[in-house]
Amino acid sequence: MCLMLNRSKVSLKKAKDALEIYEICNGEEWLDSACFDSQQAIEFLLKGILLEYGVYFERSHDIGYLASLLNESGFVFSRMDELILLAGTITAWEEGGRYGQGIRTSVDTVHRIHNIYKELLETFLEDQAEQQKDH
Repeated sequence: MCLMLNRSKVSLKKAKDALEIYEICNGEEWLDSACFDSQQAIEFLLKGILLEYGVYFERSHDIGYLASLLNESGFVFSRMDELILLAGTITAWEEGGRYGQGIRTSVDTVHRIHNIYKELLETFLEDQAEQQKDH
């Protein structure tokens, strides 16, 4: 598995840990961290999948751009529309979390992103396993 996919898993773990702390103590910095790391997890996962399929992408943090490239590649993912719908929000988390402007969102939205991540990774891994069987 490529480095980007492994980095995505690390970012998701950090996001879940920060969200758990936020839910206990309500420190906004923890929610900001959970959002930033969730964005990183999705970004790294999308880039990792694109790399695995040999799809070129320009340097970008734009989740909408990366998701559209994946969609155009023929990769079938049942929550693609939801990911594209939330892409602007997720992308904004990168800048908002990095530059301290703060992030306004709900815990439910962060959980939705984590569920999208989980399904995207599972779909990719299933697709890879199918390709291995075919060869």
